[in-house]
Amino acid sequence: MMKWDNKYELGHERIDAEHRIFFRLMMDFQEAVTYGAPNEKLLRTLNEIVKYADFHFVSEENIMTDNNYPDQKRHAHLHNILLSEVKDKLHQFTSGNIGANEVFEFLFEWFALHTSNEDKKLVGFLGN
Repeated sequence: MMKWDNKYELGHERIDAEHRIFFRLMMDFQEAVTYGAPNEKLLRTLNEIVKYADFHFVSEENIMTDNNYPDQKRHAHLHNILLSEVKDKLHQFTSGNIGANEVFEFLFEWFALHTSNEDKKLVGFLGN
């Protein structure tokens, strides 16, 4: 089981707090998979992840708007793509086309890449 690492911290209290919650939800999903939870539990957790991602993106975009972030349009577009991909993974998992481990790998890669690239740029701008 992976644990939160300070390397995921970006230095913005609200964004980091929301990222910790998202990370915890991913770990809840991984733990449920590891312990053989029924698909109903996995689907409920994935639905929670999708809903939380949607909330977090709106929250982040509000921060961008409030601070006149110049790259907001592109960053928000990436959020829309990511949310669509997460929903697609949920649908594929529900349909039995992909397994839970594949869903988790996607979620973690997405989290790590997006936060270390795009969100880092945003927080860098906010610090200026």
